[in-house]
Amino acid sequence: MRMLTFFKPFKKLLLFVCFLCSLSIQAQSTYSPNCNPNGNWILFANYDGGNLNIVVDQNIPNLKIGICTYEPVNVTFSGPFVNSVTEVLYAGFNSAQNNNNCGFPISTSSFTGINTSILTVNVAPPVNIISPPNPNYFNIPNGWNNGIICLYSCNVNANQGGCNTVDQVVDYFQTQFGGVLRGLNVQYNCWDSSTPLTVSAQAGNCCGACVPDAVTVNQTVCNDQFPYNWNGLTFNSAGNQSVTLTNASGCDSVVTLNLAVSQNSIGINQQSACGSFTWIDGNTYLSSTNSPLYTIVGGNVNGCDSTVNLNLTIFQGSSDTVNVTSCGSYFAQNGQTYTESTSFNYTVPNINGCDSVITVNLTVIPEPIAAFTSNPELLEFGQPEIQMIDESVGQITNWNWTFSSETGIFQTSNLQNPIFSIPNNTSGNLSFVLEVSNDQGCSSQITSVLNILEDAALYIPNTFSPDGNALNNVFKVYGRNIDPGAFELSIYNRWGEQIFRSADASIGWDGSVSNLGAAPVGTYTYQVTYRFINGQDSQTINGHLNLIR
Repeated sequence: MRMLTFFKPFKKLLLFVCFLCSLSIQAQSTYSPNCNPNGNWILFANYDGGNLNIVVDQNIPNLKIGICTYEPVNVTFSGPFVNSVTEVLYAGFNSAQNNNNCGFPISTSSFTGINTSILTVNVAPPVNIISPPNPNYFNIPNGWNNGIICLYSCNVNANQGGCNTVDQVVDYFQTQFGGVLRGLNVQYNCWDSSTPLTVSAQAGNCCGACVPDAVTVNQTVCNDQFPYNWNGLTFNSAGNQSVTLTNASGCDSVVTLNLAVSQNSIGINQQSACGSFTWIDGNTYLSSTNSPLYTIVGGNVNGCDSTVNLNLTIFQGSSDTVNVTSCGSYFAQNGQTYTESTSFNYTVPNINGCDSVITVNLTVIPEPIAAFTSNPELLEFGQPEIQMIDESVGQITNWNWTFSSETGIFQTSNLQNPIFSIPNNTSGNLSFVLEVSNDQGCSSQITSVLNILEDAALYIPNTFSPDGNALNNVFKVYGRNIDPGAFELSIYNRWGEQIFRSADASIGWDGSVSNLGAAPVGTYTYQVTYRFINGQDSQTINGHLNLIR
């Protein structure tokens, strides 16, 4: 290799930098370099080496930089995106020998500003392309055929003076890097650090050369599109074929088409409906079926026809008749309350979600209403007996009385107006319960509570009739020595809503509901909280009362 010093090219003052040079490459190989601005590697080449200042001012993913010189080069990397450089490759003679034209005493190239783990230095690596017809490089326009040593001209018609031709150098770096050449900067003289070379300015500096592309295209066609023609190729089935085309840069591009086949798909449309169903084919079906087919042109994911098979189940509505006997008013599933015998219909979903018409034959039996008073109404301490007086309403055939106390008294009677004995010194809450029933099995129950102490008494009636006749028009609590500061009466309807409240024992419920008028006849719930003046603890009594008119 030392003989190369005898063939050093003439020291020209001209600077050869190729910016989209109009010269055509006439390399004697089948390989031609190409430059694509979307590529990912850049090549800087000259003969003399020098101080090469590369500024990475553009964020290019996976950027690779190649450098080719005969004499040593000091390379400095800088710029905001220097970390985007993933590989630096030096290939050249890399020796000052006796030709240190750039004036700095170094024997090998140096590289600063990058991570040395991405740097590779290959001295005179083998060439891949031989430049025939004569393997001698001197005085003929072809390159040095034994190794990559330098590049200083895009003009392959000129004597390369011992350097390689552009196709040899670009082919070597293309083989090492892969990807696409983005820019090629070629000159003869020394690089000068005062003239930085930015990455952004290198795109397209390619000597008018071409690199063959290798492109793979994946495509899917429908099974009814064969034979399939593409760029002069004919496919009779799935597979791959290649063709050479011209790319956007006017260079050869070997394109391989990988052709896949998408079958025309058949899908099942599962549907259910009540009575009838109108499908996408516009037809209305009245019974279950699984035979209708409908083709959706271009309907599958690859744009091929898609055939849909309807699997339809038709459910029918239903009807039923029920006989219902109700004691008193009947609250039906249709949300209505019936107080007289009648027939009516309502609709509910059946087990399949279709309408089911229910016919109800309703018989309403008048419900007896239990009610009673006592004699005396307010039981005095030491009173030996009390008579219960039945005031129930309706056709009644049975009376069942229960008398109990907190101290264990328990007496019963089936008489209509029984007399219960009160043991001596009885005090506290006394409970009287009346349940009446008729021959149809309808019944009603009511409770009255009396509370007696030696000097106090409490009586809670069970029935009142706010009919305006001046008798029993108000439901209230009666008693003696009730603490007025510890009393509360609350009335609730059948849904548990409070409809009346009083904190004064002298004020009772007149049978009306605020803003709604007179309350309907029926059974209501009361809650009484009280304390006797000479007592210590408050007590709460819950019970039912009947409102009759």
